[in-house]
Amino acid sequence: MKRFYKAAAVVATEGSQEQGFIIELDGKEIKTPEKRPNLSPTRALAEAICAEWNEQGDKIDPASMLMAKLQNTALDRVHTRRSDLIAELVKYAGTDLLCYRAEFPEDLAQQQAGLWQPLLDWVGQNHDIKLVVTTGILHVPQDADELEKLGVFLGGLDSFHLAAFHNITTLCGSVSIALNVLGGNISAEQAWTAAELDENYQTRQWGLDDEAVIRQKNMRADLDAAVQFLSLL
Repeated sequence: MKRFYKAAAVVATEGSQEQGFIIELDGKEIKTPEKRPNLSPTRALAEAICAEWNEQGDKIDPASMLMAKLQNTALDRVHTRRSDLIAELVKYAGTDLLCYRAEFPEDLAQQQAGLWQPLLDWVGQNHDIKLVVTTGILHVPQDADELEKLGVFLGGLDSFHLAAFHNITTLCGSVSIALNVLGGNISAEQAWTAAELDENYQTRQWGLDDEAVIRQKNMRADLDAAVQFLSLL
């Protein structure tokens, strides 16, 4: 799409029923793809989205506007299907990456235990959610009461936090990693290291093809954006 505006600006919605911050393009308020008010809950987030609009060249590249994309997701998708999204996240916890450990090679098993177990311990200490750890790939059901605790916690998150949390979970394959990020216990870099531990181990053994390099680069960019999004709320 050709750029159709000169400049984007942040405008506070003081005095209106919905408090927050909007983006205007040459004085005209932008909407979400579903034509909802594109309202940011904080000025910091609105300014980040505004910067994305101002950084566009002669053509608009929506794929480069990761903050705007996350906000649209929060307003158009998460807000309207919270129950389904929470159920999906609880299902992720049932097969959490950190709960499935290698039996061998021994050095990989040690790396998994050393990196992953502290993250699971943090979840147990801070959310009272205890997930079962196993070795091998056979599915081991998680306790229904523990999963219910997760569902209750997620139900208390607003749509913006839930949108970022969902992205982190799906990118990392782990609700536990997302909980650690949300709680400020680990950075995006640490989350990525935990999520890619197995893949990096295999890469050191067999190398990485060009498609995998591109895939990892895109996933890392999306993860960084989701963590940044949380920091701006």
